[in-house]
Amino acid sequence: MAAVWQQVLAVDARYNAYRTPTFLQFRTQYIRRRSQLLRENAKCGFEPGLRRQYLRLRSQLLALRYGPLSEQSSFRASSVRSSRTTLDRMEDFEEDPRAQGARGHRRSVSRGSYQLQAQMNRAVYDERPPGSLVPTSVAEASRAMAGDTTLSENYAFAGMHHIFDQHVDSAVPRLQFANDDKHLLACCSLDGSLSIMTLSPPPPRVKVTLKGHGAPVTDFAWSLSNDIIVSTSLDGTLRIWNTEDGRCIREVRDPESSELLCCTFQPMNNNLTVVGNSKHHLQVVNISTGKKVKGGSSKLTGRVLSLSFDAPGRILWAGDDRGSIFSFLFDMATGKLTKAKRLVVSEGSSICSISARSWISREARDPSLLVNACVNKLLLYRVVDNEGTLQLKRNFPIQHGSQLVHSIFCPLMSFRQGACIVTGSEDGCVYFFDVERNTKAIVNKLQGHGGPVLDVSFNCDESLLASADSTGMVIIWRREQK
Repeated sequence: MAAVWQQVLAVDARYNAYRTPTFLQFRTQYIRRRSQLLRENAKCGFEPGLRRQYLRLRSQLLALRYGPLSEQSSFRASSVRSSRTTLDRMEDFEEDPRAQGARGHRRSVSRGSYQLQAQMNRAVYDERPPGSLVPTSVAEASRAMAGDTTLSENYAFAGMHHIFDQHVDSAVPRLQFANDDKHLLACCSLDGSLSIMTLSPPPPRVKVTLKGHGAPVTDFAWSLSNDIIVSTSLDGTLRIWNTEDGRCIREVRDPESSELLCCTFQPMNNNLTVVGNSKHHLQVVNISTGKKVKGGSSKLTGRVLSLSFDAPGRILWAGDDRGSIFSFLFDMATGKLTKAKRLVVSEGSSICSISARSWISREARDPSLLVNACVNKLLLYRVVDNEGTLQLKRNFPIQHGSQLVHSIFCPLMSFRQGACIVTGSEDGCVYFFDVERNTKAIVNKLQGHGGPVLDVSFNCDESLLASADSTGMVIIWRREQK
């Protein structure tokens, strides 16, 4: 009954803003502890009926205590992570049509609401400069949660915490911390394997190595519950791994026998994974059956190199090696993809990284997209409508002309004044940029890699940053403790 405990947590999160208005830090501590207790209790195997009854009663009691939620609060809660997904409870859209309507009704977000939310966010804080993307200066609650530090202070690093070199001499194109985890990290390598590393308890070590691909591994993704990793490879297979013992649970071959270049989970239903290949095709795959989802395919103008969903899982952006970004509308009930918009960033350039950030809150304005496009600039776009149309907000100079360099939004950026983004670079450095600064936007610069930095990843509380390069080195950086 993992789904029910996640629904209970979602209800608590929706009302969390009303708790202890004079003790702001308690809210964060409360929801973290609540999540921990609910996860532990979910393992006890109580009757499903009792859990659902508890969910109804808690919702009613919270409504009586704090009053009905506003529409804006309800929308924010819709992006709360969905239920824990494991292979033994995955459902097939194609084989069980009765489940389609239920899932679609429960988790879908209307097209109008996405656009309406952005308009509401823009209207509430008109005192911000035109086009501002970050929390307002009056966001005292958020600044208190972040310790009221400047971006330069917050992203000062004490140096290297640890170096992993198990993939030495083979590039590490992707790495990522596990969801909501401080110490679990994974990376993939062109040597055909993946590694899962644990940073605590010390010393940091490789927990398990995932072996089975017959060619370089190009991308991977954690499931929301961190019990599964999916990976793509130039050998034309998508593999599903058990993260505890490193077992390959399933292998799914590309029907076109083409190289698989990228993958991502559907955020509201981890039963579905989107895969991009070298023959310009996108495909939605049901990983419990290994089958393609009917209507879940489309074609781009080039090799599909990057993918990113918005938080509700309704819009998918895909980038190719011809310089184009496509937006697709994702049908939550059927898994069908509908092509919506196309933006040509730079003709002939590779769109090698796309990161989406919703920023839908009372203190922030527009959903945004961060893009690496091999044009010696890091690009920040605003999402201007419910079909994923992009408008360039600004760019940041980096050395990036040919390598598949990636960037990220800092996970806690919406909880402080100012907002920070982090990117790799072909000069071997990691750069931090403040999106609000018009001049001297570089907040920090980390040096230590012996080759182009291909990917970066923060853990959930930003205490650790991981970076990987073309020589196979993975560096863990520890933030200075104030």
